[in-house]
Amino acid sequence: VTLPAYSTIGDMYHELDNNKMAFKYYDMALAIDHDYTPVLNNYAYYLSMLGRNLKKAYQMSERTVRKEPDNATYLDTFGWILHLQGRDVEAKPQFKHAMLYGGKDSATILLHYAEVLYALKDYDLAVVYWNQAKAKNNGQDKIIDKLVDQRLKSLKSK
Repeated sequence: VTLPAYSTIGDMYHELDNNKMAFKYYDMALAIDHDYTPVLNNYAYYLSMLGRNLKKAYQMSERTVRKEPDNATYLDTFGWILHLQGRDVEAKPQFKHAMLYGGKDSATILLHYAEVLYALKDYDLAVVYWNQAKAKNNGQDKIIDKLVDQRLKSLKSK
């Protein structure tokens, strides 16, 4: 009972933009079960979004993918961390695998994959995934729409 409670409390603190407390509760949850994948994934993803402790985030995310190799959300987190570490060649297969297991249903995963493809200079395929991300997003997340519009505009000027 305590493990999912700590996980939920950590998630709630993250939603309140209090990452210090979120990470405290994630640490408490991992003290109970160091391989609890929901916490490992969220903790790793939130660290990556802050651009902090990418080595720790990588280690946690790698464990989630090892335990659940066909989970699109976990593959996205792992691929995104690899991208942030400049390891786009290694990130690409993570996203390709995620696409097979539901990644096409997430605007965020589609966007992340497009960013990896862009970094690899595969502009045509990046455009395909940016357009899919924008369509899937359907105006719900203004940040996704803005980023996609900026990327598409920058490619037109090349």
